[in-house]
Amino acid sequence: MICRGCQPREAARNVDVKELINEQLTLEAACLPETEVRKRTEICQKCPYRSLHTCTKCGCYYEFRAHLPQKDCPQARWPKRELKGSVTPCV
Repeated sequence: MICRGCQPREAARNVDVKELINEQLTLEAACLPETEVRKRTEICQKCPYRSLHTCTKCGCYYEFRAHLPQKDCPQARWPKRELKGSVTPCV
């Protein structure tokens, strides 16, 4: 639970992170389909190494890393993917 004083600051951080991720994704050549990204992020959200938006094992924003087929989970919870027909352009 977030206190009332911190709530606006936390909400701003969440927007900033989403903006940073979307901005970075525009620089990527290929992303996974949204269904696979969702599966990966659901796994990350349950991971004990997640701290807010960050993976404490690799230091990445886990939502960004989950979009990239060439990346795997540093805890081997999801693998890299070959760049094949199921890969889509990023944002």
